[in-house]
Amino acid sequence: MAPRIQLTAAQQQALLARHRDRMRSCEPWSAAIKWKPELNVQGSTYKVLELWPGIVASDAPVDQLERGQYVDSPSRRFRYCVRLHRAGQTLLTWWGAQVGTVLFDHDVIIPALYQARGPDDPGTGEWTETPWMSLTPAELITLRPGTRLARGRTVVAGLGLGHQLIEVSRRIQVKRVILVELDQELVDWILPRIRPHLRKPLDVHVGDAYEIIPTLRADVALIDIFPGYGDGFARVAELARRSPSIKKFWGWGTSEMTGLAQPDR
Repeated sequence: MAPRIQLTAAQQQALLARHRDRMRSCEPWSAAIKWKPELNVQGSTYKVLELWPGIVASDAPVDQLERGQYVDSPSRRFRYCVRLHRAGQTLLTWWGAQVGTVLFDHDVIIPALYQARGPDDPGTGEWTETPWMSLTPAELITLRPGTRLARGRTVVAGLGLGHQLIEVSRRIQVKRVILVELDQELVDWILPRIRPHLRKPLDVHVGDAYEIIPTLRADVALIDIFPGYGDGFARVAELARRSPSIKKFWGWGTSEMTGLAQPDR
């Protein structure tokens, strides 16, 4: 067990004063907002896409959600729900090797997708504690560098909740989007909810991205198939080497973590 840290009365007062200062200095959320170690956001401006409108938001553990607070995929391998994040509570954020926090001055909702535990998962309960994908400020901000590279024919590897797919399709520079997703159930279940928000033609390939992407022709490939932020640099580089008909590659967290940009090829 980690040692318990005891704060002095003065330290506690300083933390409370800092928290009050942050709550008073919240700024509107926008597509142009930049990451910083302390990000303070007006909760009323944090608008995210709800794939199943009407799902009741909750901050209860995922295993304890009641009917009306979630939607499960046909085989119950995935659960969509809307997390209720309370005003003043912090969420972790990151940018490259830096970490920080974000707080909101009002309650906000955060759509999330969870996976059922596999037979070898040592945890308890039917669902994993941490989401497979969620529309937190950290995830939205760290996807933006890839989205800004999109042009011409753009590959998006990894469907998730469709955020990057939608944002890529909104770019004037993009002519066609190519989705590569491993899981057929996700495509059948979630993609129909996303299609009405897409503004460009979409091709869909279901299967292993490492096998499919080298066969494709595109201007840009955006890869978001990694379990953690910044751990896929070597795999993106290897995938780029095996994909001569794709001009530029970007992987979630890779260039920010290393300070290296993927050059045009």
